[in-house]
Amino acid sequence: MTSIRNILLASGFAVAAGMATAAIAQESQGIVHVEDARSMDIAPMEVEGVNAYLEDVVSTGDPDSPLTCGFFRLEASEAPLTYEYDYDETKIILDGVITISDGTTTIDAEEGDVVLLPKGSSITFTTESEGTAYVCGARLSE
Repeated sequence: MTSIRNILLASGFAVAAGMATAAIAQESQGIVHVEDARSMDIAPMEVEGVNAYLEDVVSTGDPDSPLTCGFFRLEASEAPLTYEYDYDETKIILDGVITISDGTTTIDAEEGDVVLLPKGSSITFTTESEGTAYVCGARLSE
């Protein structure tokens, strides 16, 4: 089976270092299309006690106007995932429920919900079972 990475490389796309599937759109490129992206493996975030996963799928690669999108998955864990945002990000919940808190407001984001997480916020993520989201952030792919 041909990997998405090999297809992207053969098509002239740059693939972010360490991200087997993140296609970087170059200025001379047109539309970036990643078929069946939802079936991709999502890499663990490797935070102790937290079952969290994040995989970049596409990125502009433009340091002046960065945008990177991919998938985030959270499963019930021993500890919450806390993240300090140094960029704006949105999440569209695809399935399950992800509880999101900034210390003042707590929401149970469910399938179909859209959440904006602003630059400068400290966000805690938890779930009683699991949840998956499509994420887009104003950042470069790592």
